[in-house]
Amino acid sequence: MQRGKALAALLVLVAVLPPVAAAQIEHPIKLIDFPSAYGLPRGGYSLRMRIVPAGRVITGIRVGISDYILLGVSYGATNVVGSGSPEWDDRMEFDFKLRVAEETGGIPEIAIGYDSRGYGMQLESGEYEKASSGLFVSAAKTLPFSEFWQVHAGLSRTLDEERAKPDIIVGVSARLSQEFSVVAEYQWGVDKREDGDGTESTTGFLNFGLRWIFMEQLEVDIYFRNVVGPNGSPELNSRSLGFAFYDSF
Repeated sequence: MQRGKALAALLVLVAVLPPVAAAQIEHPIKLIDFPSAYGLPRGGYSLRMRIVPAGRVITGIRVGISDYILLGVSYGATNVVGSGSPEWDDRMEFDFKLRVAEETGGIPEIAIGYDSRGYGMQLESGEYEKASSGLFVSAAKTLPFSEFWQVHAGLSRTLDEERAKPDIIVGVSARLSQEFSVVAEYQWGVDKREDGDGTESTTGFLNFGLRWIFMEQLEVDIYFRNVVGPNGSPELNSRSLGFAFYDSF
């Protein structure tokens, strides 16, 4: 019951908060699964909802404590969309981001932080099929030929000890118009996987998607996730739908 109330509270917040102009969401806070180097201005906040396979819904809120500090919390459940009883996650997940360098000249935007949100089904251990980013450092740089194109890179290490290893992430975000932008990311070695012969291999994870600023009020995201992964990897060739609201206190 407590878990149901937590998810319901986040859903209510998403429904009642007022929208914000598109100018405040020029850069993604996350690429798709991995945190970007960008944050929110002081007093700004975002509310997000992502609908993924198995009727799973993830809701969350992020708040700009200052121009350099971002805090977030999220909660999810499986079988929310569909029939039958929802299966609530065991806990809420948290993320924290500290911007340590602002993009200027030849210096990229740089942030460090922690993100405990994993993806896919929750396992008996309490972790997720796709491990969380954990501790991370992320960088972003606007390309010289367009102020609306950015390249991203990052390093992370999940704190799930059974699967932990350093991970490398590269990505790109590009605004095509006032309403539409595209984003893509590739993560090397997302998780250790045991092959049939007992050896371990790593699983790359390629995601890409389209973001639409609907009537300059609502961000609608369509993601295509794990499009090149091997059989049995989390959310293989899956699609997800996201919604986001932004405002400030």
